[in-house]
Amino acid sequence: GDGFKYVFNRTDGQLTSMVIQDMELLESPLRLNLWRAPLANELDNWNASSARSSNWKEGYGYTVATEMYSAGIDRLTHQPLSFSVSETTEGVHIHIIDAELMGIINHYEYIINSEGTIEIRHVLKPEGKMPLWFPRIGLTLTVSDALDQVKWYGRGPQENYPDRKTGYPTGIYASTVQAMYEPYLMPQDYGLRTDVRWLQLTTDKGIGLQFNPYSTDNLTKAMYTYQLQKQKGMTLNLDYATTGVGCTARGVFGAYKAMPQEYRRTISIKPMMK
Repeated sequence: GDGFKYVFNRTDGQLTSMVIQDMELLESPLRLNLWRAPLANELDNWNASSARSSNWKEGYGYTVATEMYSAGIDRLTHQPLSFSVSETTEGVHIHIIDAELMGIINHYEYIINSEGTIEIRHVLKPEGKMPLWFPRIGLTLTVSDALDQVKWYGRGPQENYPDRKTGYPTGIYASTVQAMYEPYLMPQDYGLRTDVRWLQLTTDKGIGLQFNPYSTDNLTKAMYTYQLQKQKGMTLNLDYATTGVGCTARGVFGAYKAMPQEYRRTISIKPMMK
């Protein structure tokens, strides 16, 4: 289109490139994500019994995170099933069906109009043996380092989670990626903003389309902050649901858990051009 170019990989159906005014904005494809770097409360044994199930495997210790590691949601295996393209009155229509081999079927519909806006209609259906709950459910991608200006309409300005959000008023906030970093003594998931209606990621020149300057994998494996290594690009998580934080003496209440169930979500991505 005029000022934009998007590329899909026919082999696996993933959106691999988004070029706006000759600038590549993606560093990794858009894909399903169920994982977050375990929180400190998920790595001690205070509440481990609340997450104990027949999924548990040896070698992960006695923690809440053991349930998630044992289910394999930190290492999803992607299997494409079908890919089709057509033109409709709405624009270019791309329909993708794929599976995560742990037992999740995904139906994606991408509708791209003449102005470059992408509407993603995603249906996620768990059909296999699932963990008791997911840390998060949604989409993840890695965007260019240049998209370091963040503006959102949701709760803020500080990070907030489903069970720790009522003290953060809803409004329009602006920040930078670096300012959103939370230097926890033990590296873990951070930076979530809840109840977000829209999000803008732009360069300092205004070109663009919860994100982190460190990868989820790096945050998962690091024991100390000096082990964090800056990746190329920034991780953006578009969550449909996220499990809360809980506390040391009490696990996360059921109302604040991202449960394994069918999810239907629509996300619109609009290019911002100078």
